[in-house]
Amino acid sequence: MRRGLVLALALILAAMPVWSATKPKPKPKRVLPALSVYSIEASTGLELFSQNADTVRPPASMIKLALMLLVSEGVEAGRWSLETPVTATRHAEKMGGTQVYVKMGETYPLGHLMFGVAVASANDAAMAVAEGLWGSEEVYLDAANARIQQLGMTNSVFRSVHGLPPSRGEQPDETTAKDMATLARECVKHKQIMEWAGTKKFRFRPEEAEHLSTNKLMQQMPECDGLKTGYIAAAGFCVTSTAQRGDVRIITVIMGHPDNQQRFRLAKEILNEGLDSVRKGCVIAKDSAEKPKIVIENGKAESVPVNIADEIWATTRGEDWDRIKIVWDVPQKLAAPVAAGKEVGEVRAELDGHVLGRSKLVLGGGVEESTWVWRTEKTIRSYLNSN
Repeated sequence: MRRGLVLALALILAAMPVWSATKPKPKPKRVLPALSVYSIEASTGLELFSQNADTVRPPASMIKLALMLLVSEGVEAGRWSLETPVTATRHAEKMGGTQVYVKMGETYPLGHLMFGVAVASANDAAMAVAEGLWGSEEVYLDAANARIQQLGMTNSVFRSVHGLPPSRGEQPDETTAKDMATLARECVKHKQIMEWAGTKKFRFRPEEAEHLSTNKLMQQMPECDGLKTGYIAAAGFCVTSTAQRGDVRIITVIMGHPDNQQRFRLAKEILNEGLDSVRKGCVIAKDSAEKPKIVIENGKAESVPVNIADEIWATTRGEDWDRIKIVWDVPQKLAAPVAAGKEVGEVRAELDGHVLGRSKLVLGGGVEESTWVWRTEKTIRSYLNSN
């Protein structure tokens, strides 16, 4: 009987899953083969997930991120302010798709229109801003395309302000999930853009109902604070999303999803995976105990310590953190005299041969050259102390 119980217990234990201190990295679920998906850590661009990230697709209303960026940069440069009056044209009034229904001749503060662009995804407000600040849609597009090329968005050409389908004979807007993540990385650096994009509801006119943000992910995920959605038939349901937890910010772009709500669920899952998996921290502090000393030849001191000019921070996937290598690139010895503060090399944090961060190394003290008289005096002192 006892032997049978032991055997039964052994069989039960064998059937139980084995717990491991190192959990396998979870994979995002429900990523349809036709989708373009790209996810990165915002400050470094560390790639976390990629599928069809270089496939060229129309961005739909996500293209309005370019307008937000150029307007915000113009405010910061003093070219205009959020109070700058913008008057709607007939062309702006006639924009189709999502609107706040501006009328020709109506004038609004620039900042007010930009909330319409970011929250309601208003095509008419976007056109009013582009024409009001740049004089024409064409001049704005020249500026927008020049800027995205500066950012390295080499697979992108923006041919509209708003992302609506092209008219007969015109070409569509073109971009990729990877390029949109590049644009988003630049956008999240700007406090004003994050205010626009992170606003969940907005009233364009006092007598009208509030416009709820088209980015429903902000209602579903507390850490999500932007950025922009998009939809036209040729693009499918798209979202450029971002979320922050502590000092880690993740950007995830989804393009070409066939389902409106599922794009948000997938974005939430991939954002959460990134927030859970990324580790950011200091790998070399200025007072590190690992700092080497350099031997000094023919000096009044035998060695001198080095100081680290700047602490080094790194961002990696959590499972890669312990594989970071610290590389000290300094000479083993120097000849006196040497001056305090002299740059003598660098220290680097590396992962698989890629440099994550580096800092200059400088001498922590100066050492004078030892003269014949000094060496003689030292010898005499040593002899007297030993006796």
